[in-house]
Amino acid sequence: MLRWLWRNLGSLLLAFILALAVWIVAVTNADPTETRELGPLPIDYSGLRQSLLIVGEAPPATGIITVRAPLSVWEQIGLDNVVLAVNLAGLEEGTHVLAVKTGVDVRPAQVTDWDPGSISLTLERAATASLDIEIEIIGEPQLGFRTTLVDSSPERAIILGPLSQVNRVVSVVAAVNVLERREDFEQVTSLAAVDADGNIVEGVELDPEVTQVRVAIEPRERFRLVSVVPNFEGVEQLAEAGYRLTDVSVTPEVITVFSSDPTALQGLPGFVLTFPFDLTGATRDLERRLSLDLPQGVSPVEDQGVLVKASISPVEGTITVSRLIEVRGLTDGLYTQLSPEAVDIILNGPLPTLNTLQLEDVRVILDLLDLDIGVHQIPPQVIIARTDVEHDPIFPSTIKITITADPPPTPIPLTPIPPP
Repeated sequence: MLRWLWRNLGSLLLAFILALAVWIVAVTNADPTETRELGPLPIDYSGLRQSLLIVGEAPPATGIITVRAPLSVWEQIGLDNVVLAVNLAGLEEGTHVLAVKTGVDVRPAQVTDWDPGSISLTLERAATASLDIEIEIIGEPQLGFRTTLVDSSPERAIILGPLSQVNRVVSVVAAVNVLERREDFEQVTSLAAVDADGNIVEGVELDPEVTQVRVAIEPRERFRLVSVVPNFEGVEQLAEAGYRLTDVSVTPEVITVFSSDPTALQGLPGFVLTFPFDLTGATRDLERRLSLDLPQGVSPVEDQGVLVKASISPVEGTITVSRLIEVRGLTDGLYTQLSPEAVDIILNGPLPTLNTLQLEDVRVILDLLDLDIGVHQIPPQVIIARTDVEHDPIFPSTIKITITADPPPTPIPLTPIPPP
């Protein structure tokens, strides 16, 4: 038996190899292997000591991985079971070149390639510092005003970052623009870490990142801020004509005035009037540029006047009118009797329009087209010539009309009987 196995060993090995090849081909044809590229995938940086920070050019955040696996396995492979990782445990300050590790959790999938294969990074010791927040005022308030108080909340900020960058920071600044301001204000302002040359220091974090800045602004001596009140005339005549003043705007609403006499400024009531703005006869919106009616010795800092806009609208009203009912479309040779013969109509609209309506501007029509002899109930149609006037529903909503072939009897006047 052994002699026979020895003599046929070569044939047996060949048969085994052929069978294995046939099996591999069969499996491959049934479940072919595919190679695919996945990414971008996040690179997991782990193990860095809390006392160290990555400085300089940041290492890549993502990478690409190439995986080879049977077609049936690809359904199980996703971004959640493929890994790109860099281990930072045990590293000290300085520059390091580190290999990127890969892995795939699904078997028999294999990682054949990945990019990047390695990364370079620089580590530096972390540091913190605390400084008072400095308010940087940009610009100047409006002429005649000055800033009197500037503060922030909170008043200090913590700087966090690499030691070399933290040591460069000499101040934490909140910049506030007061250009042309004339009233107190508050605003939330971003903070910036700056060096001795006034340049912003990059690569550090501030806690907090913003601060609430409060700025107080007041008039200088011999200056005062007052409101502007338009001096309208003809408002009563406007109402009598059926119009009303619906809105007023003044630009600017407040102005700065100046006087060499402090007593004159103190005597101002907090507002100043414009010269008169006459609304008599106005039927539409008006605007005027007006000067200010200021006391002797008081003058505006900017003498350009103020723009006053007045919105004028007609007063809405209601009137009741009575109209005889008109008939149209009646067949020749037929006669009608209406009940009632007239209706009252309530009209709504601008009073100037309502007060000038003529008889022919409002009509009540009954359309009798194609109606035969008999008694009918017909809704009347109200026709108003003015488009800005509307009417309420009329009553009665239908008119009784009797159509006959005979003319209605002529009423016989009654002869008065003389008293005995």
